[in-house]
Amino acid sequence: MSGAVAVSSAHAGDPVCAKSYITLRKGPGEKNAVSWKVAKFMPFLRVERKSGWAKVQDLEGEEHWAKNSELTGAIRCVVVKTTTAILRKEANSGASPLDFKTVDRYTPLKRLSNDREWVQIEDETGRQGWVHETNVWKPVNVQSISF
Repeated sequence: MSGAVAVSSAHAGDPVCAKSYITLRKGPGEKNAVSWKVAKFMPFLRVERKSGWAKVQDLEGEEHWAKNSELTGAIRCVVVKTTTAILRKEANSGASPLDFKTVDRYTPLKRLSNDREWVQIEDETGRQGWVHETNVWKPVNVQSISF
C-alpha cells in the first residue's frame, strides 16, 4: 500500500467514567445478572452501545454492561491498578504523603491534571493529591497507524 495510511483501533471505544455508584451487568438490561458494583469515578472504555446500555471494558479487559445514562465522558478518571498507591501532596516521590496516605487496588479517582509522570487526582469526598502514573490505569482509545 504505497502512499496510503491504514489506521486500526486496538481498542475502539470511548473513555468514560461512572457518574455515581453503579451496578454493572453481564448483558444489556436489568434482568441480566450483576457482574460488579463500582464507585463514582470508576473508569471504563465504552466499546459498544445497545438500547440505552453500554458495553464497557474495565482495567482487566473484562466486559460489563452499564446504563449509558450512568456514564460520562465529560470527566477523566483513573483507577488504582497496583496493590496500594501512595498519594502525595506534591508531584514528586519525595513529597509528603497525604493524611490518608494510601489507597487500595480498584479505588477510582477523578483525574484533574498531569505533571510529567504524576497524576493529580481527587477522590469522591473532594480530597486532592498526586499519584505516580505507574500506579493507575486510565482508559485510552489506542490506535495503530501503518504505512
